[in-house]
Amino acid sequence: MKGISTELKVGIFAVIVIMVLSYMTFKVGGFRFAKEKGYTLTVYFDNIAGLDEKTKVKVAGVDAGTIKKIELSDGRAKVTLFIYKGVRLHRDAVASIKATGLLGEKFLEIEPGSPNAPYLKNGDTIMNVKQMADIDTLITNLSDTASSFGSLSRSLESALGTPESKEAMQETIQNLRLITQNLNSSIVANDEKLRKVLDNINILTASIDDLVKENKEPINRTVAKIGEFSESLSVKGSELIDNLNKASKELKAILAENRPELKEGLENIKSAAASIDKIAEKIQKGEGTLGKLVTDKKLYESLNKAAEGVNKTIGSIERFRTFLDFRSEYQFKDKGGKGYFNVTLQPMPDKYYILGIVSDPVGTLKTTETTYITNGVSTTTTEQTLEKKIKFTAQFAKRFGDAALRIGLTENTFGAGVDYFMDKDRAKISLDVWDFNHDEPEATKAHVKIGADYYLFKHLFITAGYDNILNKQRRGAFIGGGIRFEDEDFKYLFGTMPRIPGK
Repeated sequence: MKGISTELKVGIFAVIVIMVLSYMTFKVGGFRFAKEKGYTLTVYFDNIAGLDEKTKVKVAGVDAGTIKKIELSDGRAKVTLFIYKGVRLHRDAVASIKATGLLGEKFLEIEPGSPNAPYLKNGDTIMNVKQMADIDTLITNLSDTASSFGSLSRSLESALGTPESKEAMQETIQNLRLITQNLNSSIVANDEKLRKVLDNINILTASIDDLVKENKEPINRTVAKIGEFSESLSVKGSELIDNLNKASKELKAILAENRPELKEGLENIKSAAASIDKIAEKIQKGEGTLGKLVTDKKLYESLNKAAEGVNKTIGSIERFRTFLDFRSEYQFKDKGGKGYFNVTLQPMPDKYYILGIVSDPVGTLKTTETTYITNGVSTTTTEQTLEKKIKFTAQFAKRFGDAALRIGLTENTFGAGVDYFMDKDRAKISLDVWDFNHDEPEATKAHVKIGADYYLFKHLFITAGYDNILNKQRRGAFIGGGIRFEDEDFKYLFGTMPRIPGK
């Protein structure tokens, strides 16, 4: 350092001091060399109470931003805040003006809000604000309170400052002394009794406390219901009194207007009662139809039997159910459609009848033999014709749990079948056998069909299976669907048909 002059040393020292002072100035003043990242919010106050621009914004006592701008908007102070990046505030955040001490500097405090609320975004406004009381208003209120205390003290001085008041106060104090002495002596004399009474009171209060705690909710409900009942009773009671008053007035007016008619009506009632008495005497004597009905036991029994028959008929009609179903099947072997229309009559839950019409694309093969005699020689020719594409079905069915047996006429020939129901009758597997005489074309064995139905909806179902299993020339798969619904009109039609009386 010997080569450095004194002037250079002083200059270096001065530059260092200036740099330190500049850094301290920017640090204390809050100046930033680089632009701080963040977002802006807006809040409105009735009175900013000493806030300035560059004032700090704090969240939980930690610096979270600064006041960027303060301006007047519609008579209120519009404060624009700059919030640092990373500070997240919610929609229900609360802004308020606070001070570091009684006479300290002001700052803006923000409560961030509940975590479940959405976040505030750039340009949003904080809606929840706690307004700060003005110091002038506080001083005015304190001065009013002090004047009220002054007037109260003067009133007490005027009331108690006279000699008579002082003597009265002394007598009162003496009387209080006597009362306390007497109480003391009474307490000493009855110390054990008082202790027992206090113990009992403590036990009673503890019991009541426990009872109230255990039955807090029922008591609250009872009190609430009593309040509601009393309110409704008061309202309804006044309405009831008004209605009774109106009704009594209207009734009086009606009686006054219709007094002659009422007299005439009473006389008619008397004459009607006399007529009824005469009719009752004739009935007791057995005169007339009603009299014979009462006195004649055979007629009474006949009417009872007729009523029982009517009840049985009505009961059977109510139990009677009728179902209609239409189905269509596509036969892959014949490359054609086969249609069914069935009416199911169900008088009992476990018994029903099936009547149906079938449109069969194959039909029935009819064989006709013709014999000719020529020159004493007989010749027989056989001719087969396809006919009867419309076939009929009539079966009786009996159900046993989830299974049902059917027997009767199946597509114009004797047949039988069995059904097995599943999934609360939504699905059904069926096996049918008919045409034991091989009347169908290219048939050498009976017609056996197996299929399954499944209800997609309440009335709509699909069906699939394998038809004519035993005949190789005719066997093939099928698929189709249909609808089935219950008809109420058929119930009464078939329920009212005449029956053949049994023995």
